[in-house]
Amino acid sequence: MADESDKDPLFDSALRAIADGTPLPWDDLDRGQADPAQLDVLRTLDAIASAYRANANAAAAERPVLFRWGGLDVEQSLGAGGFGEAYRAYDPWLGRHVALKLFRDLDNSAGLDEARRLARLRHRNVLSVYGCGVHDGRAGLWSELIDGRTLADAVAAEGAFSSEEALRVGRDLAQALAVVHGAGIVHGDVKAENVMRESGGRIVLMDFGAGGDTRSLAAARLISGTPRCLPPEVLDGAAVGTTTDVYAFGVLMFLLFSGRYPYTATDAAALREQQRNGERPSLRSLRPQLDAAVCALVEDCMANDPARRPADGCALRDRLATLRGAPDARIRRHLPLAASIAALAVLAAAAVLALRPAPAAWESAVQFLRVEPAGDVPIAANAVLHVGDRLRVALRSSRDAYAYVLNEDADGDATVLFPAAVGGVGNPLHGGATTLLPGGDASTLAWKVNAASTREEFVVVVALAPQAELESDLAAWTHAHEDDSRAVNAVVKAPPPQVRGEQLRHVLARVGRDIDRVRVWQFSFAHAD
Repeated sequence: MADESDKDPLFDSALRAIADGTPLPWDDLDRGQADPAQLDVLRTLDAIASAYRANANAAAAERPVLFRWGGLDVEQSLGAGGFGEAYRAYDPWLGRHVALKLFRDLDNSAGLDEARRLARLRHRNVLSVYGCGVHDGRAGLWSELIDGRTLADAVAAEGAFSSEEALRVGRDLAQALAVVHGAGIVHGDVKAENVMRESGGRIVLMDFGAGGDTRSLAAARLISGTPRCLPPEVLDGAAVGTTTDVYAFGVLMFLLFSGRYPYTATDAAALREQQRNGERPSLRSLRPQLDAAVCALVEDCMANDPARRPADGCALRDRLATLRGAPDARIRRHLPLAASIAALAVLAAAAVLALRPAPAAWESAVQFLRVEPAGDVPIAANAVLHVGDRLRVALRSSRDAYAYVLNEDADGDATVLFPAAVGGVGNPLHGGATTLLPGGDASTLAWKVNAASTREEFVVVVALAPQAELESDLAAWTHAHEDDSRAVNAVVKAPPPQVRGEQLRHVLARVGRDIDRVRVWQFSFAHAD
């Protein structure tokens, strides 16, 4: 047992606050040299206590009603913006308070699209949507009500974050972006105003109104995000993509570490000029004590060249994982006591509330690579492919998965590129690591572009279980082999068209679209030769 002199008053006061139902000093805890495991213990305890009290008090609460929208009792305005208005509302069916977002879009399509995008995602760091609909001529969505404040409010009130605090926020936000990008979605407006820190310390990414799936955003070519968080290529008119979110993440981290934005301009034209001229200080010059690797990551995220940035949320998450700092020994002494209390609390809550721990969210991502003498290079927007180029696909899944890489050219010839009898790699692919297809990480195999075509289309299916109907259909297709001559993809400047190949459209109709079990990526590319 620890000596009384070893006790941490701040940690002990946090435990008492949880027991008494009073607010916890999260800001003080976050700004200290706390072991992340200790903060997770406190957050678990606080979440259990809050859920228990909410269930006990919801039915008895007196609720003034401003108006009713659908089945919701709207109680309080939370603010307004260009999108519409946000309200605190009570859902009698769920027996809990929710956040209601009512849109101003007259045709209601944008609001419902945002709700559908959010409904595809399940992760503790992404806002959970409960439903959407149209009532009295207005579209709306209702979601979990976050008790906390935005990162913009936190910086405005207290200035720059400590390095440990900022890294904790960055890791949580990168986890959210990994899930978002893995589902084929781009957020489109990652900024401090759209990230909430819950009273329990949880980081929540919100407001997907400027986002969409990668294909539709490439076709639309609209600038809809906040200018000072947009990268140079988007301000110049290029399509929004995953590296757009990575750039905005870098801007946000620069703000958290320094207390200021990297560029002083706020309108698009002036900002683009400052980006072009490199008119911003380095993060290291503002925070000399920061670790060099941390500064390098932030600078890479904000690189003017999108090829220098981490490719997506998964790559961002992996880079941040290497920056984890050492926990403070002063707080680590309390781990056995706190862990025991947390275990008892979880068991008690499970008995009373019949709670079940949610499984970890499935994360997946697909990236085409070009094989070059210096190594494999991600194929970025506006890249061009020539005859003689060799391509691979990097596929990452957090769980064991079954992959299918399918190709159809402009003449309607369809080929199964993977799984195929080459390289000794087959399904299922092992989870938790990135696998290079077609031959595996140690293989030199690649799909070589040795024939020109006007168009090549691809569908990549990743599933947690074998797709029996799909495999039956594919049995009659041509399968790739080591001397196979397949012309494969190139990314072009024009917006890619929808998949038109008859064989691939048949595949898309057959594959299940349960986002928790099956994910599909579509690619349609032209040849440069």
